[in-house]
Amino acid sequence: MLEIKSILVIDDESTVRALLKEVVSDMECNYFEAARAEKGLRILEKEEISLIFLDIQLPNINGLDVLPKIKELYPNIPIYLISAFHSMEDVIKNMKIDINGFIPKPFDIHKIRDIVQRELEEGEKWK
Repeated sequence: MLEIKSILVIDDESTVRALLKEVVSDMECNYFEAARAEKGLRILEKEEISLIFLDIQLPNINGLDVLPKIKELYPNIPIYLISAFHSMEDVIKNMKIDINGFIPKPFDIHKIRDIVQRELEEGEKWK
């Protein structure tokens, strides 16, 4: 039986969460979303997540602050940081943060679909 994969989007912008949900709507995966890092962590505790899209600019706790905790508790989940600040890509590279990629807003929908498909297929190889 094929296991259903799950994607978690942690972003405070409802339009971003809705867009990502639409992008993956016809893919065989569950979709979870959180507007705050704290809710995203609660979802991670309850659900088996296969892929995370994490916004850098979040209220209360930003994405860069919560990233080490997520990596410590769930080291095998691929994480893609997202941000409207394109200059953050260079900052992240210089910080040598352990992530799978950086995606600037606005998104290239085809790129998002390719990432989701590739990461979910890669996850199958490790079973």
